[in-house]
Amino acid sequence: EISCSLVGSEMCIRDRKEGLKEGILEAISTDHAPHGEEEKKKSIAEAPFGIVGSETAFALAVTELVKKGYLTMSGLVERMSVNPCRILGVEGGSLAVGKPADITIAEIDKEYAIDKNTFVSKGKNTPFDGKKVYGKIEYTIVDGAVAYPFA
Repeated sequence: EISCSLVGSEMCIRDRKEGLKEGILEAISTDHAPHGEEEKKKSIAEAPFGIVGSETAFALAVTELVKKGYLTMSGLVERMSVNPCRILGVEGGSLAVGKPADITIAEIDKEYAIDKNTFVSKGKNTPFDGKKVYGKIEYTIVDGAVAYPFA
């Protein structure tokens, strides 16, 4: 198990990108464990670790990996959906008939600025607030029903 993020030193980030490009790293995931602002205001020794990942991961990956030539869009989908499902042994990561209809629809070339105030999660802690990114998620469909934007 290797923990990788787009947060870290320039050398670490470059190595992770190269690892994804070369197929050494098979999956990109987030650990969704949101913490409210009050919890994050505690001292560094007492505050829970982490930043918001679920609401920024796709756009950051499109911007930093696809747009910069480390992965194709298919390669990104493979690492964010197909491979994690395979590794965990769960259904998903496929558009085949009879499989769960879990789909994300995004405008890959739509640029926008990350705005922590629009996050649905109770967590708002992100170093990417204001960062311009590509890959605006328009819809998320879970088991065939629209889950985002909220119906």
